[in-house]
Amino acid sequence: MSGSSVSIISEKNEGRTEEHFNPSLDALRRLKKNKVAIAGLVVFLFIVVACVLAPVLTKHEYYEINTGITKAGPTWDHILGTDHLGRDMLSRILYGGRITLRIAFVSTVLAAVVGSFLGLITGYFGRKLDFAISHVLDMVASIPVYLLAIVCEAALGWGQGEYMYALAIAATPQFARLVRASVISTMGYEYIEAARALGVSHIMIILRHIFRSVAPQLIVRFTSGVAEALIICSIIGYLGIGINPPMPEWGLLAFVGRAYIRTQPLLMGIPCAAITVSVVSLSVFGDGLRDVLDPRNRPGA
Repeated sequence: MSGSSVSIISEKNEGRTEEHFNPSLDALRRLKKNKVAIAGLVVFLFIVVACVLAPVLTKHEYYEINTGITKAGPTWDHILGTDHLGRDMLSRILYGGRITLRIAFVSTVLAAVVGSFLGLITGYFGRKLDFAISHVLDMVASIPVYLLAIVCEAALGWGQGEYMYALAIAATPQFARLVRASVISTMGYEYIEAARALGVSHIMIILRHIFRSVAPQLIVRFTSGVAEALIICSIIGYLGIGINPPMPEWGLLAFVGRAYIRTQPLLMGIPCAAITVSVVSLSVFGDGLRDVLDPRNRPGA
């Protein structure tokens, strides 16, 4: 085979490779190679699944009091021991995780949806709309999240977990600013100008072209947002603003256990460990996801 034939075949193969290149599949392949990120995801999913299956995994109710075995250590019947009222700690940790994880996830989803919408319209349309919304977001960002939590709890019902709306409000400006900056940087691309010249509607341009380029950064921000919400949710519970007893919540369990830190350190150590492992595992996965979705790390970049 002549050298010119080999060159032609090589160029054709390269063209096919570029034609069939899928960024999503490439990102998934590179994510699989990141063992640390995968380990973080597996640990976090294990915690989530265990909390979801709490009624199946536990044989004691989280509110079941047994004064005969208060502050007991781990046994076969009570794997993580019991608290100061004889309630099973495994049950309380798993049921408490359902509340903490739900509040963190729902609040982050709300913030991502509202923030993405505001970021898209301010970045795309700009001018007076951008000026007005950006100033409102700046004012919202200046309000302490714990003050918002107290207001939401007082207005919507104390001790029912309504402070998740405060977490959503406080996180919305972060998502909006991220999306707005990404949209502004994308607006200068030639394919956006071509779509406008062809008369494509604003909604179609935003959904087909702009949001697709913003999505990777939004996904990474979502993972870190859930981790941040977990921390804030636990702090609010520790301060006694959140869920009312006997409903368990990780921050509340740590607050109750602090009184017995000398006699039974597991009462505080177990919920603190659950919070730490959840946040660290999710953060590790988020870091790996950020490296994978970074365009500079793609082949040929």
